[in-house]
Amino acid sequence: MAEVIKELYRLPKEEQEFILKNMSDSYNPIEINGEVFLIPNEVNNLIDNLFIELQDLKLGKKIH
Repeated sequence: MAEVIKELYRLPKEEQEFILKNMSDSYNPIEINGEVFLIPNEVNNLIDNLFIELQDLKLGKKIH
């Protein structure tokens, strides 16, 4: 993330805000081993769905 911010500081404030807003709208933070990563919404949804399926398998539910 720091590399992206270094690239942004030369841009006008309006462009910085636009880029950062779009990043926050389309990416979700995920923490893995104490490190935070930004992942696209689609990847976050995939992880959520896989987690639900894993829970269903543990409970012996039929997977769709």
